[in-house]
Amino acid sequence: MKIPEIIRNKAFWYLDALKGGEKRNHYNDIKFILENPISKTAIDIKNKNLKNILEHAVNSVGYYKKNKSYNSITDFPVVNKNVIRDNFEHFQSVDYKSKPKFLVKTSGSTGTPFEVYQDKRKRMRSIADTIFFSEKVGFKVGYRLTYFRLWNAFENKGKLTQWFQNLVPVDVFELSKKETIKRVLHTLSRSKSSNSWLGYASAYEEICKYLDKKQSLPVSNTLKSAIAISERLNDYTKQAMYTHFNIKVISRYSNVENGIIAQQLLEEDTVFRINEASYYVEVLELDTNKIAADGTPGRIVITDLFNYCMPMLRYDTGDIGIKNAVNSQIVLSTIEGRKIDVIYDTKGEIITINLVLLVNKYPMLKQCQLIQKSVGKYELKLNEKEGFMREKEFVSEFKVYLGEDALITVKYVDEIPLLASGKRRVMVNEMINS
Repeated sequence: MKIPEIIRNKAFWYLDALKGGEKRNHYNDIKFILENPISKTAIDIKNKNLKNILEHAVNSVGYYKKNKSYNSITDFPVVNKNVIRDNFEHFQSVDYKSKPKFLVKTSGSTGTPFEVYQDKRKRMRSIADTIFFSEKVGFKVGYRLTYFRLWNAFENKGKLTQWFQNLVPVDVFELSKKETIKRVLHTLSRSKSSNSWLGYASAYEEICKYLDKKQSLPVSNTLKSAIAISERLNDYTKQAMYTHFNIKVISRYSNVENGIIAQQLLEEDTVFRINEASYYVEVLELDTNKIAADGTPGRIVITDLFNYCMPMLRYDTGDIGIKNAVNSQIVLSTIEGRKIDVIYDTKGEIITINLVLLVNKYPMLKQCQLIQKSVGKYELKLNEKEGFMREKEFVSEFKVYLGEDALITVKYVDEIPLLASGKRRVMVNEMINS
């Protein structure tokens, strides 16, 4: 580590120690459980964490009081975003009503904006999860982190926070401009820092294709780590990242409302190691709440073991996965996210970014789907029964990406149907599907 990175690292852990070492304690707990997964002590800790959150829920959360006589977690209902939205007050623990809590807003990736409260302990757990899983692939607190995402859909971090965290935000939409890619690569090649990347898999693909065309040599100052999030990491991108940056990029499975659920590891980059330290994960059949057989697709359903402010028990993430046993451990061998078609802006340029992420800023909407009807013509399907007062502003947001001359009509619906697979398509191109 370079001296400025060591200073940031030491400062981070020193401040934590001054506040009681909460992050360090969570980190040590996560590290022990995940590095000794089948030890009796780790199993006892996991069972205790599960029992504690279930007991807390039935005794302090209105929605779960009917489950007081439960025998196991399978006696609890499977819930999803809409269930929690429609019963928002009843999902909050009365024990935490007057305690500090944090509002987390997500998730346009599903077409369903969503809000959830987290308590301080949950926030500390998520930070510790991130540190542990990032270290497993080569990142350390203090390294420079370039973060590729659709930043306009999320709350931006202030300049002071960016400096302290050594964070460099890059908006993935700007990667359509070759100057942005050139700037990112130029900064990397000249940087004296230990560099790591975090971002959408499609951002890495865009950068690699640019380098392919340039027939570039491997970029100097190779990355310490690269983590892909939100989208499926394809074989081309994995190989191209290794060719151009001499780095094995790995895939992380997480969401905003909970945190890191599973991640590939450098030595196991074909499967996802489940974060059993912080979640109880089930894979249920596509059309029932029965456990799916190993090797068959099912719905990924999680129980967050540390959000006591707003317990999320048997929460259907909306994702599809396949579980298998490897060395006496259950892993996810496959994870499939939302179905997103390639659409085109009014100039005929391809847009692969999930623009429906923009609904993060409009929590009053229940669901959203973007459909390309023909060249330059689009339809936004919105599920909002009460009347959407910000429609004009919402349409303008999409025109920034589709083109100011885009013809966008809005259609209000009662429900956006699921596919037979249980997924909901959030961006649809009817030109290429007709």
